[in-house]
Amino acid sequence: MLLYLEQLQKEAAPTEHILVAIDHTAWGRRDAKTLQDRTHEYQRGVIVGQGYSTIAWIPEAGYWR
Repeated sequence: MLLYLEQLQKEAAPTEHILVAIDHTAWGRRDAKTLQDRTHEYQRGVIVGQGYSTIAWIPEAGYWR
């Protein structure tokens, strides 16, 4: 999160509304040998596996022109 804040301070105007897209995906890993390799994830019910999250900054229209 600190990396995101640092980048946003460099790239986004102070008056710009910040829009971020967030995704969380759970991958089932019932056969993992250690507890450290798996957690309880909630995606269409509870599964035993690992969770992966992605956060993306969506710049205002025309930013890349």
